Amino acid sequence: MTPEFWKNAWQKSQTNFTQKKPNPMLTHNFKALNTFKNGRVFVPLCGKSVDMLWFTSQGFDVIGVELSEIAVTQFFAENDLQATVSLHLNTPSLTCYQSEHQGQSLKIWVGDIFDLSPIDIGIIDAVYDRGALVALPDMKPDNLRTRYTQKIMALTNKASQLLLSFAYDGERQRNDNHRNLPPFLVTQSQLEQYYAEYYEINLIAEEKVDYVSTAGDSGYRLVYTLLSKS
Repeated sequence: MTPEFWKNAWQKSQTNFTQKKPNPMLTHNFKALNTFKNGRVFVPLCGKSVDMLWFTSQGFDVIGVELSEIAVTQFFAENDLQATVSLHLNTPSLTCYQSEHQGQSLKIWVGDIFDLSPIDIGIIDAVYDRGALVALPDMKPDNLRTRYTQKIMALTNKASQLLLSFAYDGERQRNDNHRNLPPFLVTQSQLEQYYAEYYEINLIAEEKVDYVSTAGDSGYRLVYTLLSKS
């Protein structure tokens, strides 16, 4: 799954994963992390998610990262926000869009998450993984999902996470046309492989739905807390 795949999806408006309202799985469950108000929340692969506005409305600063500049410019335009745009001093591939919403800081880096450093995003109190983990395959030789989880921990000093995921119920299976497209299933054992050494992993909510992916599969939407052991 290359960066060009996601950039092309935004260029062609193939982004029906975008929601118009904050995700109820977030709004009902974020309190489980006990993140203090005015804390800083990191949203990886954020797209133009209005979940970021929910965080600022609740008193949190937000730092996002997104590959597609189209997504980021649409986010600010659609929400009537004026952004200050600046280039990274040392990494030309990174551009920062910064604004305020309801008195809270809202910053989105445009570029590859693997180009970011902890200095770029500062101290992080919580991570909201709304669809980043399931957007990435974990096939050799790239092992992109494994690299992503390691990068998240390095960037945020293993800050606790609210992770939204999914599971199939076995009634419907993906056909060959969609099998190698996101979202990708992340099993419990895989999640433990990535994170169990550093986090206490808890499944705190699940919801039966008619579809859990763009392919139309039925199953369950899942919410996990990853509570840092450090």
